[in-house]
Amino acid sequence: VTQWRTRFRQDMNNADNKASNKAFDSLINFETVKYFGNEDFEAKQYAKHLDKYGQAYYMTQGSLGMLNFGQNAIFAAALSTIMMMASNEILAGTMTVGDLVMVNGLLFQLSIPLNFLGTVYREVKQSLVDMGAMFALL
Repeated sequence: VTQWRTRFRQDMNNADNKASNKAFDSLINFETVKYFGNEDFEAKQYAKHLDKYGQAYYMTQGSLGMLNFGQNAIFAAALSTIMMMASNEILAGTMTVGDLVMVNGLLFQLSIPLNFLGTVYREVKQSLVDMGAMFALL
């Protein structure tokens, strides 16, 4: 899923670069734009690029939300299943309530580092995409 999201990040970077370039060109050549009365045209072009950036940003954030939802749904389903299995063992007399609490605590202690590791991986991938865009400018 992270590979799939990389495309959205690249689109967002490209749209941001185009919007920045349009604003920079318009400001550098403001006398020419003013002389020929193209302020409205330049403003519309800039707004078009900003809209593309906004759409790419929306896709990037939406895919991140979908990724987080999927991960949390998998964890919640697994936790519910394991807690049901542990509850059945309590009813069978092979586990105590303390064992159930231990299983719950252990699962949460395992999930937090895994979630953090996923976040770090995602940030590294996004940083590599951003660095690629930066090196393309050089």
